[in-house]
Amino acid sequence: MLASLMLAAALPAAPSPLAGLHYLVGTWNCTYRAGAARLAYDATFAYERDGHTLRQVATWAGGGDQELLGYDARRSRWTAVVFEDQGTVTILRATGTDPNHIAYRSIYPDASIAETFDRISGTEYTLHATVRSGGKTITSVDTCLRGAQ
Repeated sequence: MLASLMLAAALPAAPSPLAGLHYLVGTWNCTYRAGAARLAYDATFAYERDGHTLRQVATWAGGGDQELLGYDARRSRWTAVVFEDQGTVTILRATGTDPNHIAYRSIYPDASIAETFDRISGTEYTLHATVRSGGKTITSVDTCLRGAQ
């Protein structure tokens, strides 16, 4: 029994699904679309905290936000914390281990946001979101491309 415990301790840990997002590191050119509204922005990704957190900094004309993304292997759960330039914070959670498809639901300040991240290729990803606000539902799609102008 002791030998099997020592062997288990010596085996390398399985890589975190967060490592599967390494292709995001760098800058992406994105377009947000909701109905007739359209907004171009840049998203820059970098790993922090010894690779245990992925930071996204989004900038657009007149604004921006930052997002921290982590993965809890014990709970098989993603957590994203978004710090918006108005001083507000949103926390989203998702379950699963697939870094190519992450379906989030906001848990703070309320459950009004559903957002799905989908890797299309090594140079494209999308975000599909639904937000309930003021009795209305807003549906949006962000398309992000690496190296696009």
